Amino acid sequence: MSKNQNLTNHFLIASPNIDGGIFYQSLVYICRQDQQGTLGLVINKPIETSNVAKLFEELNIDVTITDLHRKLPLDGGPMNPEVGFVLHTGQPDWVSSFAITENVCITTSKDILQSIANGQGVEHFELCLGHASWGKGQLEEEINQGDWFVLPASMGLLFDIDHQTRWQVAAQQLGVDFNKLSTDIGHA
Repeated sequence: MSKNQNLTNHFLIASPNIDGGIFYQSLVYICRQDQQGTLGLVINKPIETSNVAKLFEELNIDVTITDLHRKLPLDGGPMNPEVGFVLHTGQPDWVSSFAITENVCITTSKDILQSIANGQGVEHFELCLGHASWGKGQLEEEINQGDWFVLPASMGLLFDIDHQTRWQVAAQQLGVDFNKLSTDIGHA
């Protein structure tokens, strides 16, 4: 990894070095990287005990489209699991939105949830509870240790691929076969 490379709009693919916890076989989408550090969302760990419609109803948001009963929220990371982050296509038109790319944004305000519940506002979205964050230089150190592989983000992998296969598909896109990768460090 080059020293000045900004990882915003990239995926982190967990290597086999990470053998437990939320980051085990995880795929993290980097939403922002700046002088303070890095913010990312784990996008392949669905919360099987709930669904988006149920969460909306708990927030007193009327759900008018039935598809939300089939959509699962994601465990976005270990930080602030009580906070919802909506990763979505479109523009940063909501109260608390910021653009990551020309067509990918993150929003934390309730107004986007009301629009989604009515089938309006965004074409694609993931609702993540919590996030991942790294202090300045921390992520670069983990990448250099071999904990993460880096892949430029793609809309297809971000929104279209099944959650359970995203980690493996990302590795394949990078040309890495984790079945053949050793976690042992050798010395010459």
